[in-house]
Order: sequence, then C-alpha cells, then structure tokens
Amino acid sequence: MTDRATTPAHRFTVGGALGFGFDVFRARPGAVLCLLIGHTLIYVAVAVGQFSLFGELARAGVQAAEMGDAGEAYALSLQFSSASSLISLLGLPLWIWMEAVWLTLFMRGRFTLWPGWAGLGRLTVSGLILFGVYLAAFLVLFVVMMIGVVFAILAAESGTGDSAVAAFGVVIALCLIGGLGLVAILSVFSGLPAHALSGRFDIGGAIRAGWRHVLGLTLAWVLFLILYMLVMVVSYGAIGFSVGERVANTFDMLLQNPEDPLITMRLYALLMPGVDQAWMTALVLTPVMFSMGVVMMIGRGISAKLALSMPEPDQKAP
Repeated sequence: MTDRATTPAHRFTVGGALGFGFDVFRARPGAVLCLLIGHTLIYVAVAVGQFSLFGELARAGVQAAEMGDAGEAYALSLQFSSASSLISLLGLPLWIWMEAVWLTLFMRGRFTLWPGWAGLGRLTVSGLILFGVYLAAFLVLFVVMMIGVVFAILAAESGTGDSAVAAFGVVIALCLIGGLGLVAILSVFSGLPAHALSGRFDIGGAIRAGWRHVLGLTLAWVLFLILYMLVMVVSYGAIGFSVGERVANTFDMLLQNPEDPLITMRLYALLMPGVDQAWMTALVLTPVMFSMGVVMMIGRGISAKLALSMPEPDQKAP
C-alpha cells in the first residue's frame, strides 16, 4: 500500500470490494492487527464501563423505590437516562476518530493515530450526508410500503382465503423490495466516508462513482449485511444461550407487571453485570468485538474500493 498520489487506478468489482480489506491486511499486517486489537480493547472498555454504570444506577434506583423513597428513585432514573445520552454523545467523536484512522490506512496506506482535523471534518460531513440520505429514503420508502400494505390488506379482507395468502406474500415482497431499495440508495453514497480521507473531497464525483456501480455496490453491501448478521447472531447467540434461562425468567417476571414505571431500570438491575463482574464481562465480549471488527473491515473495504476507483480530477470516468 502506498500513498494515494502514487496508487494506480483501481477498478471496482464486487469481489475486489469484498476482499479489499484483506488486501490491506496482506500489505500491512502489523498496522491492521494493531488497529483491530486497539479497536477491540476500546469497544470492550466502553461496553464494560457502560454496563457497569447502568447496572449500578438501576440497582440503586430500584432499591430506593422499594424503600419508598420515590424522589431518590426518580433522580436516579434521570441520571440513568442522562448517562445513556452522554455516553452516546461522547462516543461519537471517538467513533469518528477510529474510522478516520482505519480509512486513512485503507485509502493512503498510512498508519497514523492522528488523521488531522481536515480528515476528521470531511468524515463528519460525509456521515451527516449519509444520515440525511438514510432518513429521507427511509421515510419515502416507508410511506410507499405502507400504502402498498393498506391496499394488500383491503384486498385480503374483500377476497377469499387465497387472496389473504396472496396479500401476505405481497406484504413480504414489499418489505424485501423496500429494504433492497434502501440499501441501493445508500450504496450510491457509500464511497463518501473513505473518499473523505483521500486528501480531497469531491462529493459530486463520489456520488457519480457510486451511481456508475450501483448494481455491484448493492450486491456487495447485501452480502456484507448478510455476513454481518450471521456473525452477530452466532457471537451474541452463544452468549445468549449461556444466559438464556436467566434472561427468559427475568422477562417473565417483569411482564407480569408491564405498567411498572421502573420496568426498564428493573431489567438493567437484573441483567447488567456489577463492577465485581467486569473482568468476566470483558472476557466474554473480547472475542465478539474482535470478530465484529474483522467483519467491519469488509465494509470499509467496499467504501475504499469505490473511492479509489474514482478518476483523478483531470481524468474522465471510463
């Protein structure tokens, strides 16, 4: 891997995009392993800290409520909500920085822990654009799908049993088409994050590159999402299997009184680990976070391969 200025032109293909992250690993194994390990440790530390904090606040709130101190329980409930919002807010700059470090390596072959304010700013702008496109596309597709679902339900109610089965099939098809449409729309803009770390930021050019490869991009992202879900199900499923009975019993107990205003805090109080269990939680989460980090390399590779396939400013697209 070399700097962007001397990197030969890349040609976007589905296979090349899905395997680009591993091409980077073969070229810079030390840098990639360092980032994977650092990424894993940061996420595990944040997750364990978050779980422990939420668990302690929830247990204190439930205990205060059971002792009849409604004011203290309410105050702890507010602290619980505030802590959740604050952690999400503080975690955003951390996530932007980690993505910038990863994408600098993918786009320019440079391993640096400080990608620069310009790179961080461009990456933030690209994230805001993607988020805006996601919201707009989701709302439009949701409205269109709901209209289709309403017509399908009306057709089922006015017809026979076969009509009901057909209507159900139509609803499933609409959901699949809507999901695929959302992926296709987002894929057009998916080169923006990686392109933001290339040293230049041609938003229009990145979108045009996405449009030229929309079919291949859609296929690549669908395959990535399938793999992501499989790894997530297997990883968290293994954890869930080991504590499944405890979780099921907890939900059964809480659902006996669904109108309890402290139901969320009771759930966290029962399920979140205590500070004394932090090391065990970290031990369980580490392989999960590492596996998810490896999968995320594939997603970064798709974005980077698309961005690298963009022509230079003085060149025309093929």
